Amino acid sequence: MSKALLAAAAAALLVAAGAASAPRALAQAPDPLPIPGAPKLPGPSPNYQYGPPITQEQARAVIAAADAEAARHKAHPTVAIVEPSGALVYYFKATNAFYAMEEMAMRKAKSAARNRRPTRYDMERYAAGMTGIAAAEEIFPFAGGEPIFFEGKVVGAIGVTGTATADEAVAHAGALALDGKAPGGK
Repeated sequence: MSKALLAAAAAALLVAAGAASAPRALAQAPDPLPIPGAPKLPGPSPNYQYGPPITQEQARAVIAAADAEAARHKAHPTVAIVEPSGALVYYFKATNAFYAMEEMAMRKAKSAARNRRPTRYDMERYAAGMTGIAAAEEIFPFAGGEPIFFEGKVVGAIGVTGTATADEAVAHAGALALDGKAPGGK
C-alpha cells in the first residue's frame, strides 16, 4: 500500500514539475532563423468559408473567362477545375502539352480548393525558406491555382499550367468569373 502511495506522489510531483517548466521552455524557444536573401514570409493565411460545390454552368463561365485571358496572352494552357473537396469537375489538356501538365493543373486546383487560398501564398512561403511545406501532399507551391468564390464562399478552384508567364493571370481571371466576391472584397 505504501509503495502505491509513494508511486502516486512521485507521479504527481513529476506532472507538477513538468507543468511548471512548460511555459518557461516555450518562452526560451528561439525564433526561426531567417535565410539570408530570402523574401519575407507572407502574412497569415486567409480563412474563407466553403460554399456549395461549383455547378457545371458555373464551371463553364469560369472556363470562358480563363480562355479569354489565355487568348489575350496568346497562351494555350492546361486547365483543371475542382469542387471544394478537390474532386475534378472539368479538365482540358492543351494540344501537345506534356503529360505532366495534367497532374500539375489538378494539384494546383486541389491545393487552392482544399486550403482556400491561392497557391502563390504557399509559393511565397516556400521561397522564404519554409521548404518543408513541399512535403505536404495538400500543398502545391506553384502559382496558378486560385480559389473560385461565389457569394463570398469558396465553391471550387481552378488550376492552370503550361504557359510560360500567364498561369496565374489566367487562373485569376477564371476565379473572378462568377461574382468575384471574396470576403473583405479581396
